[in-house]
Amino acid sequence: MGTTLQAPPFNLALDSALWSSELLATQHGRDQLAQLHDTWIQAGADLVQTCTYQSTLPLFLPAADSADSAPSSDTISTALETMTAALPVAAKACQSTSSSSSGQPRVALSLGPYGSALQPGQEYTGAYPPPFGPPQSAAKNARPACSARAREACPLPLEQVRSSYPPTTTTTGDSKDREAEVHLAAWHLQRLQHFLLSERQQDQDQDSAKVDVLAFETVPSLTEIRAIRKAMHIFTTSTSTTTSSTPVAFYISLVFPRTSDSDDAVRFPDPELAHLPTLADQVPLLVEAALAPTNNGYAVPGGLGFNCTSPLHAREVVRLLSDQVAKLQQQQQEGLQNQNQDDKPWLLVYPDGGAVYDVVSRSWHHPTGLTDSSWARLVADAVKDAVPNPASASPSPSPWAGVVVGGCCKAGPSAIKALRQEVEQRGWR
Repeated sequence: MGTTLQAPPFNLALDSALWSSELLATQHGRDQLAQLHDTWIQAGADLVQTCTYQSTLPLFLPAADSADSAPSSDTISTALETMTAALPVAAKACQSTSSSSSGQPRVALSLGPYGSALQPGQEYTGAYPPPFGPPQSAAKNARPACSARAREACPLPLEQVRSSYPPTTTTTGDSKDREAEVHLAAWHLQRLQHFLLSERQQDQDQDSAKVDVLAFETVPSLTEIRAIRKAMHIFTTSTSTTTSSTPVAFYISLVFPRTSDSDDAVRFPDPELAHLPTLADQVPLLVEAALAPTNNGYAVPGGLGFNCTSPLHAREVVRLLSDQVAKLQQQQQEGLQNQNQDDKPWLLVYPDGGAVYDVVSRSWHHPTGLTDSSWARLVADAVKDAVPNPASASPSPSPWAGVVVGGCCKAGPSAIKALRQEVEQRGWR
């Protein structure tokens, strides 16, 4: 979204920690976001994301509050109102327009990883500083993008998360791993509470701020995968008796950057998995963390996939994920009769436009030279074996309930239009 706003016809200079979310502060900015949402819909999008990827309440608080005073309740309320304005902006755009042939588009609440709240961003490394990650692998120059005063004004619900774990004895090292998961779960839980349970959202008309799915995106950490599931479990169980409209459908989208500028391989960037030599060695742990059912309070996402990954590697990643999801399903079926199609996860694949982003210089490089049509073919080819075909007599049906394809950074409206045409030409709609 941000890269599209920086390109014609918008040509916006977005350079704050909020990136495109800074537009939410003014009516003119919200109008520009509404225009952007409409641009995606006109290009054929069925799912429109909110402008919230990097949004956390502390980031919306004034950075220059005096050292001896905390933000006032009015300041916090205004910041929360500004941040959550992204939801009705997206929802109203979808309600007022229909995409080419599939009716009213749906709204996804975009939720970036903890790494998106750091400077420089760590969503491509997963090298989180403590207590959100182990100190030995933390990025030395990474720090929260908001002020300490703003963080103090928004304390994380740590005790609520800690109380969700069953009493147990831990071995040496387990407590440190648990604390990282607790802090990440509390960070994600707080965002869910701010976006979906704020007074603003409770008071306004339900349809004007409707969210259909929660999109946890660009996740680079194995611990964070589990933390998201923990946060979703706490959120859904703690709100189920107070509201009937809270969206509970969610997916987890991972990220697989290149290992280096000189290496053509991709891998999951979590430093804790650095001992595993290849992506094929990592994927079993990722699928287990994301989809394996548990009895210990972890929600199971309705979808798994990846974004912000080179389209040149999308097919390989899809193959590895599909094979491992099929193995997990086979293990689950050993004591069961049949798996319902509705129990299968959806696959979500929205790679970048082929450009490479430098988080330090905040600039893009374009080594692939893909056109919109060639990019669309790469994306479609990546998922062609994963698309379910009920009429197929194949002994190995797809492990996915369905497939969602799209684009991430530097995949603009023209690329989405080309992808829509590619999907329709293949008879997938």
